[in-house]
Amino acid sequence: MSVSCPSAIASLDDSLAVAYESLRRLEAAESVDVAEMIRQLETAAESSRKLRTLVSSELPGASWTNREELDEIIERNPEKFNGTRAEKVNAGGNK
Repeated sequence: MSVSCPSAIASLDDSLAVAYESLRRLEAAESVDVAEMIRQLETAAESSRKLRTLVSSELPGASWTNREELDEIIERNPEKFNGTRAEKVNAGGNK
């Protein structure tokens, strides 16, 4: 079965970008809404879970320890994953 994962990757990247922005405000000793930060982290964790589930359902034996390894797994299995990160990069959509 072919699975499209660009939306799962984009969702994770987008949710992490929002959370990172809040962390940058904290780093600058700016005021932050802690409840909102928790919600942002929960959203990122859920996006991560969905992507992990998607990859694991297509490649049950796959394992990775960082984002680069995850991207490599996806890129090495184009028959399983349509619209890989490499295709996004080549199309100018690198996040």
